Amino acid sequence: MLKIFNKYYSIRSLLFLLGETCLIFLGLYGAIYLMYQGTIPEQPLDKSLWMRILIVTFVLQMSLYYNDLYSFGSGLRIADLILRIVQAIGSACIILAALYFLFPSLILGQGIVFFGLLLVLLFLVSWRIGYFAFCQRQLMNEKIFMIGDSNLAKMIAQEVRKSFDSGYTIEAVFSNPGDSGLAQEIEAGLYNDYDLICSEAYRLGVRKIIMALEEKRGKSPVKNLLECKMQGIRILDGVSFYEHLSGKILATKTTPSWLIFSDGFNRHKLGLFCKRGCDIASSLFGLMLFSPVMFFIAAAVRLSSPGPVFFVQERVGEKGRLFSMVKFRTMRHDAEGGTGAVWASENDPRTTGVGKVLRKFRLDEIPQFWNVLKGEMSFVGPRPERPEFVEQLTNTLPYYGERHSLKPGITGWAQVNYGYGGSEKDALRKLEYDLFYIKNFSLYFDLFIVLKTVKAVLFSGGAR
Repeated sequence: MLKIFNKYYSIRSLLFLLGETCLIFLGLYGAIYLMYQGTIPEQPLDKSLWMRILIVTFVLQMSLYYNDLYSFGSGLRIADLILRIVQAIGSACIILAALYFLFPSLILGQGIVFFGLLLVLLFLVSWRIGYFAFCQRQLMNEKIFMIGDSNLAKMIAQEVRKSFDSGYTIEAVFSNPGDSGLAQEIEAGLYNDYDLICSEAYRLGVRKIIMALEEKRGKSPVKNLLECKMQGIRILDGVSFYEHLSGKILATKTTPSWLIFSDGFNRHKLGLFCKRGCDIASSLFGLMLFSPVMFFIAAAVRLSSPGPVFFVQERVGEKGRLFSMVKFRTMRHDAEGGTGAVWASENDPRTTGVGKVLRKFRLDEIPQFWNVLKGEMSFVGPRPERPEFVEQLTNTLPYYGERHSLKPGITGWAQVNYGYGGSEKDALRKLEYDLFYIKNFSLYFDLFIVLKTVKAVLFSGGAR
């Protein structure tokens, strides 16, 4: 397993990605070879054939990513797969057309890209059908044992089964005492004798054991797990393994000692300084880029309903400091006149017609670049919440106050994975992602979140 941003990715996933990159490259190179009847023309260094093929390959793979073709959460339907790949190739063609218009020297040659993309389409469909068949047979999956059948164990099993490409197979569940039916549900072996853990792990080739046993339900098999550890088998507690699988920290299952002694939560001065520099650069660039658009948005908001163009609201920032966050107004100016502070809901009747469009593409967030420039917010971080809700949630949700250890952001790990929240339950789910981000904060992680944000905006994910 590969560990990236403290999440596990299977080696099989990396091989899949590298293999697909090679196939795209070969498809384009093969088109050139066939069209020139087996003779590849010489190119000067400033017009490198290899570099131009790599550019097309990169554009195509980014298009596949933004068309959700690297998410394997569901089974394969060949017709849907072909349609989505065709859509991705179509998007790539539009990007390449713009690129070739600006930089004609990058053009591979007349008809080469078109013919090459036809070959790539054939390669991609065949490659993915083969890969799905590979995953269905659970080839190269890492076998694991689950100790306990608690709610945490069920959540771990759900995460393993939810991803078509998780790379794990739960080989057996050790449950003593009791049986919640987890083993039968996931079609795994069931054992009620802890003395068999090491011998069965050795027999079945299991190299990782997940401890998800509730202490109140029987004696913990410390002696048996220690024996396994001495034999080189990895022992992971359930909360840590769930974090690595899902990219979130279970706030309701996590103890203060786990947070205190776990890796992460690093705050290097150089990293924070660089983050602030990136925030200043991105906010200035964003304000300049969107300044023409902001004029039209302001006019549309003003004409759509009576009230101010901008909506200024008090939010809780870093270390609990209050600041005034600025957005384009998307609701009626008297939206909370008779209700007070309430969460936004899906298809909220208070939202104006223009507001729905702004929220859908998150254009209402543009004025927050000013908050970033002032240092009240960051481009990436936990979403700032209203003081009324912070007080309520701090009293009901564990570790909610820890969200304020970093500057709040325009976008964040919770936003790209969960979207807007309209209830206390939603707030808990977002908190789990925010804790993961705070624990694993880095500039590389921020860049990854920005890429996912672009994807969410393009496909209008999570808007309310």
